Amino acid sequence: MELKCPKIYRDGKYLAYGGNQEWFPGTFQRRAGCGSVTGTNIAVCEGLFSEEVENSESIPHESYLELMEGMYQYMTPGFMGYPLIGKFKKDFLSFASDRGKKLKARSMFLPRNRQDCLDFIKEGLYHGHPTALLIWRHSRKEFREDNWHWVTITGYDEEREILIWSNCGEREEIPVKVLLDDSARYYIGLVRFEENN
Repeated sequence: MELKCPKIYRDGKYLAYGGNQEWFPGTFQRRAGCGSVTGTNIAVCEGLFSEEVENSESIPHESYLELMEGMYQYMTPGFMGYPLIGKFKKDFLSFASDRGKKLKARSMFLPRNRQDCLDFIKEGLYHGHPTALLIWRHSRKEFREDNWHWVTITGYDEEREILIWSNCGEREEIPVKVLLDDSARYYIGLVRFEENN
């Protein structure tokens, strides 16, 4: 079960699976822009841009950077970055509303039950909604470079119990037992969006 994550191309060659904050022109944007990149990835999956973007199998790098820059105006990080679940929800809903789409947010804050957390992610994916994952802090060495960081969960391999996500333009596979390791100290948050019927 894997959603169609935006695939970015440059000069006709595959470049990335989702956006990458390293593409931003500003130094602070590159350091703290992961929230707006995750927001952009989700917005494309949720059809908040043009039909052309939504249905495209490949999006030019320059075009995707423009989308990221637009999202950055809504999801601008502060001095400490953008490590706030509530702010992510509020800013993304504002972005969606300005595009005429009424969504509602669902979130989990510091979940400790592995199955509840996995069910939250799977339910979203089943209905076509990716999940934004904020890793505040994780003691596993696999996440040494990913603390205080947002990624976009786009899939789950039930047989292998592997999560699939976009992280700085890379398609990564992470075992559930590694992310939700009962023996590790971790602080995470999850957000997804769906139609507000």
